[in-house]
Amino acid sequence: MTARAAVATALLIVGCGAQVIACLGVARMRGALDRLHYTSASTLAVVSIALAILVDEGFSMIADKALLLAAFVVVSSPVAVQVVARAIRVSERGELDPEGPDVERLG
Repeated sequence: MTARAAVATALLIVGCGAQVIACLGVARMRGALDRLHYTSASTLAVVSIALAILVDEGFSMIADKALLLAAFVVVSSPVAVQVVARAIRVSERGELDPEGPDVERLG
């Protein structure tokens, strides 16, 4: 096994492990807001798997697509989590009140 294959295998194992941890965390948590915390592990998994493909294949069409997909997930995941968290808050409380008594104030 070459060093390149060993690095690609290690990155693949890290990516798959992070995805398994994210899935177990989502399955284990009770509340929807608690489940959102495990989406960052899923993002790590996508990036690790894309890097494994890049290391194994070099800069090719498939590696470029994997990197583009990983970049899309890194950019869109925080936005999706924010939108889902706001939707959960609205469904639980009836409205999104940024001036409510439970909102932390800075300064």
